[in-house]
Amino acid sequence: MLGASFYVPWLVFNLIALVPLLHWLEQNERAGRWYRARGAILAGLACHLISTSFVVSLSRFSPLAWLLYPAFALVLALKIGLIGTLASSLRRRTGLPWVWTLPTVWVAIDWLLTFGDLRMPGDHLYHTMSSYPFVVQFADVLGPYGVSAAVLVVNVLIYEASIHWPQRRARRSAVALGAMLVVVLGYDAYAWTRERPADATLRVGIVQPNVEMLLKWDQDANHAQWEKLARLSREAVDAGAELLVWPETAVPWPLYHWLDRPDTFAAQPVEQLSRSLGVPILAGVEYVRVRTQDDYDLFNAAMVFTPDGGLHETWAAKAYLVPFTEKMPFSGLLGRFIDGREGQWRFVTGGFAEFEPGKLLEIGGTDVGALVCYEQLFSDLSRAQSNAGAGWFAVITNDAWFARTPFQRYQANAVRLRAIETRRDVVRSANTGISGFADAKGRFFDATSLYEEAVIVRDIAVRSGTTVYGRIGNAVAWVALAGFLITLGLTFLLSRSTTGREH
Repeated sequence: MLGASFYVPWLVFNLIALVPLLHWLEQNERAGRWYRARGAILAGLACHLISTSFVVSLSRFSPLAWLLYPAFALVLALKIGLIGTLASSLRRRTGLPWVWTLPTVWVAIDWLLTFGDLRMPGDHLYHTMSSYPFVVQFADVLGPYGVSAAVLVVNVLIYEASIHWPQRRARRSAVALGAMLVVVLGYDAYAWTRERPADATLRVGIVQPNVEMLLKWDQDANHAQWEKLARLSREAVDAGAELLVWPETAVPWPLYHWLDRPDTFAAQPVEQLSRSLGVPILAGVEYVRVRTQDDYDLFNAAMVFTPDGGLHETWAAKAYLVPFTEKMPFSGLLGRFIDGREGQWRFVTGGFAEFEPGKLLEIGGTDVGALVCYEQLFSDLSRAQSNAGAGWFAVITNDAWFARTPFQRYQANAVRLRAIETRRDVVRSANTGISGFADAKGRFFDATSLYEEAVIVRDIAVRSGTTVYGRIGNAVAWVALAGFLITLGLTFLLSRSTTGREH
C-alpha cells in the first residue's frame, strides 16, 4: 500500500499503509533487533520495488538501469528498515508511544538524507500527498515535513484505535485522531476558500515540443527541433502569450561562452526569435563557460531572452544535480574508477557543474524562481527563492527519460506542494509532458498529455509576501531531530540506570 501510494490516487493507502508494519513490529517487540530489521527491510523492499519501478524505463538508454533498479530499491528499503528498527527499539526501551517514536525517527532521518551528494527527497512521504491539495493546505504553515509527520501520526492513531479496541489506549487514540482531523481539515477549509490578491497577472505560454531523447541527442536533428520550437512559440504568441517558457535544455545547441570573449555570450537564433515575436522567452540551455579548450564548466541553465536586450546577463542553473546521471557523487572516492570511461559508463558519470541556489531571473517585469528538472522535489529551493522575492515559479524539465511510467504524474504533482508551501503560482514546462499551471492552492490546470506537441496559454498571478513556512523553514524537521536525539539520550540514561541497579 505504501508503494502504491506514490502513484495510485487512493488516499486511504496513505493513511493506513503502515498499520501492518506497526502491528508486526509490536508483535515481535522482544525478538532480536536484527530479526525486526530484516522484517522492516522486507517491508521497505515491497514498497520501493513499486516506487522505483520507473528506473526500468531508463534501460532504453543503458542496460545499467537493470542494475540501478534493484540497487535503488534496496537502498530505500534499508532506510525503512533502519527507521522501523530504531522506532521499535526506542519505544520498547523508553516506554514512549508509537505516536512519538515513529514520527521523530522517520522525519529526522528523511530530513538528514536531503544533505550531501546523494540527496533525494523523491521517496519522502509528503510527496505522496501532493495529489490531494485540499488535504495539505496546512503545508504553508508546517511545510513538507509537517505533512509527513501528519501522515505518520494518522497511521499510528488508526493502528492504535483499530488493533487495540476497546482498550483505553484505543479510545484515547480515536479521540486524538478526531481532534487532529478537526483542526487540520478546519484549517484546510479556511485556506482553500481564502482569496489571495495578486500584485499583477501575466499571460504565460508554455511550449511543449515533444522531442524524444534519442532524437534530442542527434545533432543532425537540431534544425528540425529549432523549427518546431519557433512554430509552437508563434502559436503561443498568437494565443495572447506575453512571455514564453520553454523546457529544460530546449535550445538545440549548447551555448559556448569563452570567458575572454564577451561577444560569445549569445544565442543569436533565440534572440532573433524573441525580437520577431516581441515577447521574452525563458528557456533551458546547456551553457558551457570556457576558460580554455580543456578547462570549462557545463551548466544545466535557465536563461532569459528579451525582445529589446537579447540574452539577459543574469542567468541561473541547476543547483541540485541528479546523482550519477548529472554528477558523480563522492567523486574523490569513485572518480578514480570511472573518470575517463566511455560507452555505457558515461550514463553514470554526469559532468555538470553545480550552481548557487536561490538565484532569481527577471522576465516580464517580474522576478521568477527557475527550478530545473528534479529541483521541483526540493522545498528548500523554492522556499529560498520565494523569500528572495520570487513572484512566481517556472519549472523547466525534460522527463522524456521516464516513458509513460506513473512517475511522470508523480513529478508533475510535486509542484502542487511547492505552490502551497510558498503560495505562488507555478508554470511547469516539460519537453514531452506533463506541462501545466498550478495555482497558489495547489490546483493543477491545463495539464497536457504525454508525448504530444502542445501549446497552452494561461493567466498566472504574481504575488509577494511570505508564508509561515517561509519564515520558520523546516522547524518540524528540527523538532523531530531534537526529539530523536532526546529519546536516544533517554534510552542511554535508562540503560545505565538499569545496569547500575543490576550491579
